[in-house]
Order: sequence, then C-alpha cells, then structure tokens
Amino acid sequence: MEKLSLRRSARQDSENIEKLVYDYYYQLVPVIDGFSKEEELVCKKIVDKDGRIIAGCGGYIYPWGCMYVDDMWVDENYRRQELGSHVLQAVERVAEERGCHIIWLGTWDFQAKPYYEKNGYKVFAAIKDSPKGHTDYDLYKRLDKNPPKRKCKPIDYQILDGNEDDEDYICEQLDDGYNAQYITPVHEYIKINRKLVDKDGKVVAAIMAGINDIDIGWIWKIWVDEEYRHQGLGTLLVKHFEKKAKEKGATKILSEEIYDWNIGFFLNNGYKVAGELEDLPKGHSFYIVEKDL
Repeated sequence: MEKLSLRRSARQDSENIEKLVYDYYYQLVPVIDGFSKEEELVCKKIVDKDGRIIAGCGGYIYPWGCMYVDDMWVDENYRRQELGSHVLQAVERVAEERGCHIIWLGTWDFQAKPYYEKNGYKVFAAIKDSPKGHTDYDLYKRLDKNPPKRKCKPIDYQILDGNEDDEDYICEQLDDGYNAQYITPVHEYIKINRKLVDKDGKVVAAIMAGINDIDIGWIWKIWVDEEYRHQGLGTLLVKHFEKKAKEKGATKILSEEIYDWNIGFFLNNGYKVAGELEDLPKGHSFYIVEKDL
C-alpha cells in the first residue's frame, strides 16, 4: 500500500466527508418521499406576558421519516403545570403530520426518564458512567403504532412556533441552568478530526471525532474512499483517536448513527452495543456503541 500522511482536518474537509458519508448512506437507503436530505427543525414554545420563553421543546426531522427530540425545558417557576407535556406533544404532532414513523430522544438519570416513560417512550439504551457517576438513557416511541396520547390538563398559554434562535435559547437554559446543577463541564469541546492523504494531497480516509466538555469521546463520522477500503485505514484512524482521547482525559468513547451495514466495523474494533433501535431506517437498525478507555 502506498505511503499515506496523517494530518489534521480543516472545516471544509469535515463538511466534504460528512456529505460523502451521507451520499453513501442514501445510496443504500434512499430518502423517503416527502422528506428532505436537510434536517428540518421543529420548535414549539410558550412565552409569558412579556414575550420571554418559559417552556420549549425542539426536535429535528430527518430524511428517513424519523424525528430526534433534541431538548425540552421548562422554567423552574412554571414546572409541574404540564407546560412541558404540551410543547412535547405539539412537537410530536408535527412529526406525525409529516409522516414520521418513529421518534427518539436522550435523557440523563437526573433529568426526565420517568416523565418520558409516562408519555409513552421506551428505553432502548442505557450508558453507564456517561459522564462518571451518571447514566445516559435513550428512549423511543413508534408513531406509526398509534400510541395513546396522555391527556394533559388545559393551560392558559398559547403554544407558538419557534425558530433557530428560540431553539438555541432553550438548549442554553437546559445546559447552563438545570444540567449545571448535576454536571460540571471540565473544558471546551476538543476537536480531533484527522485525515489520511496520498502523495498528491488527496483525502482517502477521514474521521470526525472529539471530546465533549464532560470527557466523553465521540466518533461522529468515519469515511474511507472506496478504492482504499478493507486495508485497515478506518481502524488506523479509530486507534489514533482513541489514543489522543485517552491522553486528553476521556473516560469513554461513544458513537451513534451506526447502522446494520457498518456495525461490524465497530464490533471488530472492540466496541460493544449500548442500544439498538429497530426500523431506523425502515427495515434496518440504528445502533449506539460504546468503549471504555
């Protein structure tokens, strides 16, 4: 095999790699009719008389007819009034109206697992020590199975459509307010994107990865040019990332958006399945994998 050089990836490299990965995925499983390759934000909010957001929920619709709920937050002065249930159900209704067949989300042990279960969600993954001392849960609901709706008591507020700025605000309030009571960030996100280039500078393989602010390593995307596959380049990049992540204090590595067509690669590299979500995309399985360092 020709000699390749390992280099840091620039932002443009990462953008190109992400496109190549998804182009390959959509060759295997085409985008469902009526959906777009671009993620679609769905945000619902409740505001007080001064226009300040006091509750909100944001999710994203993806090309295979599914939605991920990214965050839900209620101001502490307005909790236990079912505002959260109303915005969550409003987001779910949009997913149903758009034709999504499944919806999933994540929550920590100190957040809202019992609440989501009360609203019809089921756990499919439980990741211990993510971060240390806590468990990270992933739950799902099948929208195509006509799940029963939990009846919520009426509220004296109107549910409004939100935008990207509103979603950012909801996320910030959740992270900097509620979550900060339980988890203390130890550093900023550490990006460890790497690429392998040939003698002409052409990128032939790349990994998009990093360490989040609570010392959990994440592998976001791995790509190897078709001509260079089955030569160990993906494994080389993963091992390099694992070494760097451990040196910088990461305790665990996670990866999601793993499917039945590439789960074998991760299993062969010592990762274990933390959870499997069937029928995402339809006829296939979505996996979350983990590896302790």
